[in-house]
Amino acid sequence: MDWHDVLDRAIPQPPPTPADPAALVAAGKKAVRRRQAVAVAGTALLVAAVIGLGSAYAPWRDRAAPTPPIATQSDADEAPGVYPTQPPLSDASPLRYDFDTKEVTFHDGWEEAGRIERKEIRRLLGHDYAQLFLAATDGRKTIYANFMNPTEIAYADAAQTNGKSLSEWAEDVAAHHVKPRWSVGGSIRVGGGWTVTREIDNPLDYDLPWDSDAAVAEREGMEVWILFSGDRPKSGGGGQGYGVAYAAPGQTIDEYLAHEKERIDGEMAASAGGYSAAMSEAVEFGTGSELVPAENGVEILEQVTDPDLGEKFAEGATRSAAARITIKGKERVAIAREKDGLALVYTIEVAEERRSEDRSTRSLEDVLAIVKANETNEETGGGSLFP
Repeated sequence: MDWHDVLDRAIPQPPPTPADPAALVAAGKKAVRRRQAVAVAGTALLVAAVIGLGSAYAPWRDRAAPTPPIATQSDADEAPGVYPTQPPLSDASPLRYDFDTKEVTFHDGWEEAGRIERKEIRRLLGHDYAQLFLAATDGRKTIYANFMNPTEIAYADAAQTNGKSLSEWAEDVAAHHVKPRWSVGGSIRVGGGWTVTREIDNPLDYDLPWDSDAAVAEREGMEVWILFSGDRPKSGGGGQGYGVAYAAPGQTIDEYLAHEKERIDGEMAASAGGYSAAMSEAVEFGTGSELVPAENGVEILEQVTDPDLGEKFAEGATRSAAARITIKGKERVAIAREKDGLALVYTIEVAEERRSEDRSTRSLEDVLAIVKANETNEETGGGSLFP
C-alpha cells in the first residue's frame, strides 16, 4: 500500500516528516564546524514512525470495544497479500468499483442510489480528493462508499450518518479528518468527532525506548484503523507520522496488524540499518590522518585511516579517518574527511533496534559498514553526509 498516497487523499493534512539532509558546505573550517546539522540516513522506514516524548508506559493494554459499525470478523483462513483489500460483494459491502475499467457492480438485490463523480467532487471537496462517491440500496438499507484508490475505500451505513444525503456525507468526510496524535507510551487521540472504540498497546511487540500503538476509531458509521510506531528520544524534539486505513467489511484490525507486523519485520530484516549524524567538534586531524581529541571529555578508543565509505567519500579527499570515541562517557563513532582544505567531522549514532533481543554492541567496522551501505545506496543516490 502506498501510505503517502493514502494520507494525501484520505487526510489532506499529513503530519510532518523528517527533512532530507541538507548539503553542508561552508566558506571556512571554523564556520563549518560551528554549524550544527542533523542528517538522517537510509533507515527502512516504518509505515507508521513517530518520535516524541511519552507518558508512562503501560504494556499491552487492550481495551474491549463495541461491535464496529461496518467491519465484521473475517472467515478467511489467512490474511490476504495487502490490507485492507476491496471486499467481495455482500450486504455489508454491496458495491464494487473497478478503478481500471471504471465499472460499478452491485450485490444481488442492490442498486445504485446516488453518485458524485470527479467534477462534482472537485467542486465540493477540492481537486482530485477521490475517484467516486457512491450510494447503494436494497430498499431497506443504504450504504455509502468513498472509492479513493483500490485499497482505500470508506464505507458507512447511511442510517448512522444522522440523516445526511450522499453529498452531505461527502462534505462531512472531508471536513472531519481523524487527525490521530500519539506520543510514545501514551494513548492515541483523535479529532473531528471521531471516537476511539478500541486501543491495542504495542502490537508490534517492541521494547522501550521503542513502542507501538494501534486503535480503531469510529464516526457516524465509518471506521478507521490507526497504527503508530516510534522511539522515545533521550531529549526533546522530533516529529510524528502514522498510518491510517479505512476499515473494510469482512476484515479486522487484528488481521491488518498481523499483516503489517510481518511486512515491517521483513523490511527491517532486509535493511542495512539507520543512523543519525551530527556535525561535531569532538575530534580533529592531528599529524597526517590521525584524529585527536578537540574537546574536553573526549577519548579515542580506536581509529582507522582512509575508511572505505564509497567513491563519493574518497573522491578529492586529502585525508580521512574514522574512530570509535567516547564523549563524556557516551560512545559514538566519528568520521572525518578533509577536502579542498576544509575538514568536516561527523559523530554517528546508530538507531537502536526495536526489540531487545536484536540489540547488540556494534564494532567500529559494523558502524562503518552501515554508513557505507547508506552512503552508496543507488536508489537514494547516497553521498548525503560529505559533499
